[in-house]
Amino acid sequence: GVDDQGPQLWLADPSGTYVKYEAKAIGGGMEQAQPTLQEKYHKSLTLKEAEELAAQILKQVMEDTMTKDNVEMAAVRSDTKKMEIYSADKIQEIVDAVEKQSVL
Repeated sequence: GVDDQGPQLWLADPSGTYVKYEAKAIGGGMEQAQPTLQEKYHKSLTLKEAEELAAQILKQVMEDTMTKDNVEMAAVRSDTKKMEIYSADKIQEIVDAVEKQSVL
């Protein structure tokens, strides 16, 4: 979420302990995703760069081909302090940008 101190990411583990992260992968494939996320994430990423980084990491760990139909994305923006759930078209734009980069 976002508060007066800026954006914050917290995770509650199964024991109920809250841990603050700069970036965190969760769910299936997190063991493969977390090292890349730790290596490539930095606070100065733009939203577009962060979207593409997330998609790149998903592409690496997913067993299926990444499409707008099997990926969901959302962002909590600092300026609006609201969560935006991305449309399928927005996700496809991000997927296409990542695919284009992997061809280069």
